Parts: sequence; C-alpha cells; structure tokens
Amino acid sequence: MLQQPRITARQFDATDGLRAHIAQQVSSLGRVYDGIHDAHVVLGEDAGTKRAELALRVYRQTLTSTADAATHESAVDEAVRVMRR
Repeated sequence: MLQQPRITARQFDATDGLRAHIAQQVSSLGRVYDGIHDAHVVLGEDAGTKRAELALRVYRQTLTSTADAATHESAVDEAVRVMRR
C-alpha cells in the first residue's frame, strides 16, 4: 500500500488543502500502477507558471511526469493524468 507522498515545495509553504489534494490524486494512481513503493511531488513556480513534478518508484524503475498550469492543483492534476497514460 502506498504511504503518504513526499511533498517538496520550492520557495513557498504548501497549504494543508494543497497537501490533501496531492495525497488524494497520487493515491488514485494505486488503481493504475500495482506496487508503488514511493511517490514524490515537487512543486515550484517559474515566471508565474506553477509546476508539478511527479516521481513514482515502482518495481525496478522510476516513472516521472511534469506539468505546468495556472495553479498548483491544476498542475498536479495534469501530472497525474500524464502518469495514467
């Protein structure tokens, strides 16, 4: 079973609501990927654009996706969508 994802917020403090949203979205990937060992989400901002980088450690490999959006929530949603594909 997947533990709480590690969340790194660069240059800002992530709110509890944002952390809960990330946990919910990442836990939904458990239905798609069997045996997720670790999840790490890195949040950042570049020139007003919010970025989310998602890294999943599964059996013998690390899967990554990155997304940019207007809000961190939208960026996380898009990174999870990309990971599902």
